[in-house]
Amino acid sequence: MMIMPTLCRWILKSFVKSTTSKSLPILGQFYRIFGLAALLGWAAGLWLSPTTVHGAGSPSRELSVESIESVELSVEPERSVEIQLRFVDRQSGEGIPFVYVFVEELRRSATTDKEGLVVFDQIPDGTYTLSVQRIGYGNSLETVTVKPTPSNQSFLFVLQSEALLGDELTVEESVDELGNFTKQGKLLDNIRGEDLRQSIGATLAEVLSTRAGFQLQSMGGATARPVIRGLSGERVTILKNGLSLGDVSGQSGDHAVSESMFGTEQVELLQGPYALLYSGGNLHGLIQVNQRGTPGTTITNLRGQSTLYGSSAAPGASAQLQLDVPLGKRFSGRITSDLHRFEEIEAPTQTIRNTQSDQWVQTAGLRWAHPWAIVGVSGSWYQHHYGIPPDPVAGHPSGVFIEMSKPTVEWSLEKPLTGSSFKQIALRGAWTDYSHKEIEASGSLGTQFDRSSFQQRVDIPFDLSRSDGRLSGQVGAQTQWSSMSVFGASMVPSDQWHSAVFGVLEKETEQWTASLGIRWQTAQSTPEAEDLTSSIGVIDQKTHHALSGAVTLSIPWGDNLTTSFTGGRSARLPTLNELFSEGPHLASYTFEVGNPDASVETAWIGEIETRLEASTLTMTASAYGSLYDAYLVSQNTGQRSVRYANLFVYQLSDQPARIHGVDLEASWQFASHWSLTSQASWVRGRFEQEDGSWANLPQIAPFKTQHSVLWKKGAWITSATYLVKGAQDNTGPFESPTDGYTRLDARAEYRLLPSESQRLWIFSLRGKNLTNTTYRDHLSLIKEVFPAPGIDIRGQIQFFF
Repeated sequence: MMIMPTLCRWILKSFVKSTTSKSLPILGQFYRIFGLAALLGWAAGLWLSPTTVHGAGSPSRELSVESIESVELSVEPERSVEIQLRFVDRQSGEGIPFVYVFVEELRRSATTDKEGLVVFDQIPDGTYTLSVQRIGYGNSLETVTVKPTPSNQSFLFVLQSEALLGDELTVEESVDELGNFTKQGKLLDNIRGEDLRQSIGATLAEVLSTRAGFQLQSMGGATARPVIRGLSGERVTILKNGLSLGDVSGQSGDHAVSESMFGTEQVELLQGPYALLYSGGNLHGLIQVNQRGTPGTTITNLRGQSTLYGSSAAPGASAQLQLDVPLGKRFSGRITSDLHRFEEIEAPTQTIRNTQSDQWVQTAGLRWAHPWAIVGVSGSWYQHHYGIPPDPVAGHPSGVFIEMSKPTVEWSLEKPLTGSSFKQIALRGAWTDYSHKEIEASGSLGTQFDRSSFQQRVDIPFDLSRSDGRLSGQVGAQTQWSSMSVFGASMVPSDQWHSAVFGVLEKETEQWTASLGIRWQTAQSTPEAEDLTSSIGVIDQKTHHALSGAVTLSIPWGDNLTTSFTGGRSARLPTLNELFSEGPHLASYTFEVGNPDASVETAWIGEIETRLEASTLTMTASAYGSLYDAYLVSQNTGQRSVRYANLFVYQLSDQPARIHGVDLEASWQFASHWSLTSQASWVRGRFEQEDGSWANLPQIAPFKTQHSVLWKKGAWITSATYLVKGAQDNTGPFESPTDGYTRLDARAEYRLLPSESQRLWIFSLRGKNLTNTTYRDHLSLIKEVFPAPGIDIRGQIQFFF
């Protein structure tokens, strides 16, 4: 019986039917994602099946479809492995509690108990990368091999305290010889542990701004958004657990990112081929926030954490609580609550008016671990009320008030695949109903953005060991339906379908490592009503297709020096707002005009990076560039709106553009308890205007350099940071230059873990702008009206139990 070909024909028919049908969007979504996933899995399965892949000395065999079916009927049920990881201190031999472990390939995390033990269930055999971090023991990225048998395998990790001989990690397997355990260089960066804690009470943009190549754009304290190598807005994709946030934060500087940082396990910065797993237009940088609404493993005892935070520059407080609750043998629950309230921000000589912020986030999730699969479901309610500072010139002397809400339902299914080159099939999806209201000081509603979205994706990682090296990667597909309307503007309510297939392949040998990524995506944008005579162009259904690809080659020059070369083609599909918007955006004090004829934003990108790793010194230098065939930029035309004479018209156009820059980073441990970290970033961007002349791109970050001295001993961590930002005179049209400035920050942290206690306390204190310097940041959208915040003392207490 030819079941697979018959099944694939049915899938293709269903996929085509869903593409052309006018039935319910959600039903079409299931058809699309199932069809794409099945076709990808079948094709990849043929490629990696025993008919084409043979180990050294193994005979070739060819199996017909009929023989495969007979084998499937007689085979025993698949069994995955439960692994137990125990972490002990080298000196005392005692277990270390609160060690955070993240399984990169399966995207699952957990924390050790008081005995230093953590258990991961439903683990297929194969090689995995473990991200291990513990306060006082440093961070480590290692690989470990899980064998097909026995069904329970134990590994012993021996950690060396930083207070003694520095970072050191060894591992032993209590059942058998461990096998392959080597450091694995990854083509991405992670922010976790101490790096997350040092930005007390920070937004995501503040956390990232401590990295080379990253800065932040803001319109008040609540609206900070990352800028990566000169790119901002829609070009900086922010994901949560691999899924879109479902908001419109990339559309304008007054829109806050609709997620809280509390409960974030780590932030991944993906570049090059790995970025194509999630987006085709962000090869220079994509942000992935790992923040699950369910536990990463089965919970046997009540676990949790809480945080209390306060600030002086914006008087107020924040309180958070997260509980992981055991609910039987297979069920585990998680409850999270996050509340903050802050008053207006104080600058050195004045109050930045209307910058108050109130935020509430509630989440509840359930995890079910069955031998066949792991299922997770969570629901959350996000609500954020904040103010936009006034701009008297634009006719808003009291500013604008924002009311934002977003209910979300997320789900996931992880099916382990044993005895296969594929590790698992992971299905993830989410539904969001986002609302953003901009309210005048009089109380009247000025503009309202409503966006509903339904998205899902499938990821299939694989790992294949060959005689000539390790071959690993991931294939998958995703689809998203969104519906958007804007009250108070002339934008036609519109729907958009977005679908993509993608894959990343990495080949690792002793001489080099190469990664290849590819992504094909398509989007169909359909306005509710066509308008063939609109003043901005023909408004009707638009379809865009794009193919993106990237390759990275890393070559080691000895044990300490590595050079990486990255090249590729990026392609970003235009958003609904870029296509169909026409009307006032009161909170950003602009009159926005889209372009229904906007093309796909495409660019050739290139980067060369050299990294030196010695025993006490690490240095990284990178140079990059992007050549845009079409750069979608909203330009200030210098003309006032006819309907709103106090607002300038911002017109979207697609023009050729060039962006290039340099990033430098260095870390030096110059004494047993002392280290020095330095970084510098420089970027320039230009675009071709309609008259053929070239001009500077607006909102390009100025030169930045930052130097930090860190002292660690025992339970104490202290640091001081000196930040220097240069003047920005290379301004875009209708943009004013900005003077440079310097700023001094400091931080102190103390950890308290009583002997034989299951409770960990972390007390943190951070000071920003300690000299109370008056300065204006070039990327601040309110710099013409208000300076940056003055001295800010932030205190935080974290409690883990």
